[in-house]
Order: sequence, then C-alpha cells, then structure tokens
Amino acid sequence: MQHKENIPLSHQVGITNAQENNHDRMIAEMTCRMNALFARQRFSEATEIALQITAMSKDELRVTFERHGVDVKHLDHEAFGIYSGQMEPSYDVHVEGATSCVLAAAKEFGKKHIQEMVLITRRMLEGEAEPNQRMGLVITLNAHISLDEAVFIAEAVQSHGIAGATFAPNRNGEITIYHTKILNMTDEEFISSAMAITDKLRKLYPQLTSSIQRFIIHMPHLHYE
Repeated sequence: MQHKENIPLSHQVGITNAQENNHDRMIAEMTCRMNALFARQRFSEATEIALQITAMSKDELRVTFERHGVDVKHLDHEAFGIYSGQMEPSYDVHVEGATSCVLAAAKEFGKKHIQEMVLITRRMLEGEAEPNQRMGLVITLNAHISLDEAVFIAEAVQSHGIAGATFAPNRNGEITIYHTKILNMTDEEFISSAMAITDKLRKLYPQLTSSIQRFIIHMPHLHYE
C-alpha cells in the first residue's frame, strides 16, 4: 500500500526540552537541579522540577507544530523517559500530518532546545511496507505509578537489554518501548525481551494489558552549526 506524502497520518512524537546546555538559561539551571536530585534518588523533588520544565514550553511546542501545518490531537506535558539511569522530562504528544511536516516541526523544536535526536513513530497501516519499520511494545498498567515505581520498571527494562522506557502516567500508567536501531537486537530478540518484561511486570500489576506490533520509527540526529 502506497501513501502520498500529503495524506495526514497519525504520529506519536518523543521530544524533550530539558538539557543542561539549553539556550534558555532558566531551563538549563532547572535541568541541572533536576539531574542532581535524581542522581541522589530524591525522585519526588526531581519530578516537580521536570513538570515545571515541560509546562514552560508546552505552548511553544504546540505552536511549532501548528506552524508547520500539523494538527496537535493530544499534548500532555506530564510525561517522562528514564534511560540509562537518567530522567528525561518529555511530552506525550499525538499529532496528525504529513510525516515530512511532523519531522520538520520536531527538528525545529529539538534544535532550539539542544536535543541530540527526536523520536517520531506511527503505527503501520495494513499492507504497508517501509524500510524504517521497527517493533514496539506498549504496556498499559491500568494503575497510577509513582516515580519510584517508574525507576524500578526502567531498571527491569534495562536488565533485559533495553536502555529505558517512556512513561505516560496520565494514560493509565502507559509504558512504551521501541525497538530502535541503537539496540543492536534482532526482531526475535526484541520480542523475547518484551515478553519477559511484560511477564515480570504482570506479577506486580496483574491488571496490565500489552501489545507488540510494528511501527515506522524515525530518529533523526540533530546537528548544530
């Protein structure tokens, strides 16, 4: 199945603005404090700062996408990732638009806030073939989780060869893990890890639901002059 570039498609966007070298001096200083608190395992205090950081730029994020002709369907600034023991305040963003426009908007916002890369994903459509296709695991815990629990979950994820996960607490404790190129895993290895992670979490959250399916994933590296 072929899709013309100008046909609006639904994408999920992974992006954050929390960097210690952010051009916004206030965000840079807040990020330093957040990272220091997280490293000292003062998770609740780190979370408070993380939510303040993303709240500061959520309107800017929406405007950036809309300027590129992308329709923002959902924007929640109370999301975060935990990768290799580090917290990454983020946004739970769902948009609709041509992939090139979504990428352009995400790159613009990412470059402004000194990101190394951004993550754009969308579910594969029936009959679609795409060289950037990768697997994805979505777990819905159907429970509220604290940051302490999220850190434990991230450690469980890492124990199965994956660097971390993205958390969207306001969507019934949803956790998303993508099979990105940097994992150096085969699809079979990813599926095996995904099933092991799900089985481990089900012992703590018996009401969870999960799905493994194919996504089209773009992770452009952002370069600076």
